[in-house]
Amino acid sequence: MISSLFNDSTFQRITRRRPRPCRIVALFIGLFAISLTAGPGPATSQSAQASAIATIVQKAMKTEHLRAVIVKVTQGDKVITSHAFGESMTDVPATTAMHFRNGAVAFAYLGTLLMEFVDEHKVKLEDTIERWMPTLPEANKVTLKMLANQTSGYPDYETDPKWLAAFIADPFHIWTFEERMKYAFSRPVQFDPGTNWSYSHTNFMILGEILSKIGKKPLDTLLRERVLDPMGLKNTTASQTSEIPSPVLHAFDSERRSALKIPANIPFYEESSFWNSQWGTPIGANQTTWPPPR
Repeated sequence: MISSLFNDSTFQRITRRRPRPCRIVALFIGLFAISLTAGPGPATSQSAQASAIATIVQKAMKTEHLRAVIVKVTQGDKVITSHAFGESMTDVPATTAMHFRNGAVAFAYLGTLLMEFVDEHKVKLEDTIERWMPTLPEANKVTLKMLANQTSGYPDYETDPKWLAAFIADPFHIWTFEERMKYAFSRPVQFDPGTNWSYSHTNFMILGEILSKIGKKPLDTLLRERVLDPMGLKNTTASQTSEIPSPVLHAFDSERRSALKIPANIPFYEESSFWNSQWGTPIGANQTTWPPPR
């Protein structure tokens, strides 16, 4: 489900990262310097703004088939609206206190951490990764910048049919860095480093490992100390397991229908809230969050 810098008050659609039917989506909206008024005249009342936002969300829920939505809109330090729509589970209303995974938003935090190290002259964006991972293909040509901007040419393990089959077979499996790299480099590099662009989770996995080596601490600790805490993101936490702090905004999915051989004419979905999602983020960047009060 990583890009401008997101935070706990930024627009997010929290979905898994492959196209599939989505049963629950959490939305966070942050308007930082954007006026909700129509012009230079008197500002629209806060209640009218909140009502207009609710109308937009409810329409989106119908058109996008969303089961639940959490919305928070701020204008400066002023909260325009903070509201939950729909159900977390049957007969269990969604609330603004519910936690959910922030998915690929964590990639923006990786970029922030990298640029902090650059500003501190600990590394340069043009540094090749052979300094930290000399055994990787083209390690003497792939740079930190290429990992961050998706131009390394490294194949995405997530698109490997064998990896997809393994994930479908056991969505609770905790994937190690070594397992992911084995799938990634079972296929050739896609292009010469720096000559093209292709989105690849592999880049972020490697970047996360290298950032930990540069900072000489686990990645989750570095992100907490140097990115999340300074930004005031006290409710964004990392875990290497399927844990989600309570209360939980539950998620449901039907992507395993074919693997379980369930006919298309039979309604089917299963709870996916606690499927392990750290396969798609670096070790230490599998995070959950919730909208904090202001």
